[in-house]
Amino acid sequence: MSPAASASARHVLITGASRGLGRALALAFASGGATIGVHFAHDAAAAGETAAAVRRAGAAVYMVQADFTARDAVEAVAEAVRGTRLPLDVLILSAGVAVSAPLTGTTEADWDRTIAVNYRAPVLLLNALEDCLRRGGHVLAVGSLVGIRGAAGLAAYAASKGALLGFVRDAAARMGGLGICVNGVVPGLLQTDMMRAVPQAQFDAMAAENVLGRANSCDDVARAVTLIASMGPVSGQLFSLDSRLHPDGRLTAEKGT
Repeated sequence: MSPAASASARHVLITGASRGLGRALALAFASGGATIGVHFAHDAAAAGETAAAVRRAGAAVYMVQADFTARDAVEAVAEAVRGTRLPLDVLILSAGVAVSAPLTGTTEADWDRTIAVNYRAPVLLLNALEDCLRRGGHVLAVGSLVGIRGAAGLAAYAASKGALLGFVRDAAARMGGLGICVNGVVPGLLQTDMMRAVPQAQFDAMAAENVLGRANSCDDVARAVTLIASMGPVSGQLFSLDSRLHPDGRLTAEKGT
């Protein structure tokens, strides 16, 4: 089989694929011969739109609903993957939630939900799917710049994403002997539903931190992720696609320091 044919025949599972970045990722991997798993938590209609677009691109698709705050959710996703009877080539852990609240105002329920979806579920899902991943397979965890440098009002989100990026290195070390790559991706600022509550002026200020003067698009990130997933022996790395290099949008060198 040629490299191009092999790439097009991949079995890819994407968590949180009903919209936004997850949908863009599903479409980026969709091609003739591919099988795409579309996971969603609640919005079956949106997930159905993703699935329909994947089919139009020529790929086979299956959908699986699972709310990662529920204890049996991970097993439901794992059973759907096993039900295809196909080895899993790429696992993309992109499902996530964010709660905007000051540290002292973040409730115990907020902490539990955020950690459950953003950290616990990816860890348990990778454990559950280890025997499904083929040798040479690739796992990609979607992180956030907030998980690296923090952000006011996003304590739970920052903690969960920081923990996820730390888990990447541990998982890479553990799965290296199986020939499975595990890497993290920081996608940069995206105009997704998660950012809908952010006032436009605040979003524009965050975008101005990018030295290119704009936010990333979901399609930008999806193209980069397909490239990373096609790479060979590279594991335990954090690929940052976020070009926000200084809080006021300028490089240190431009300030003459």
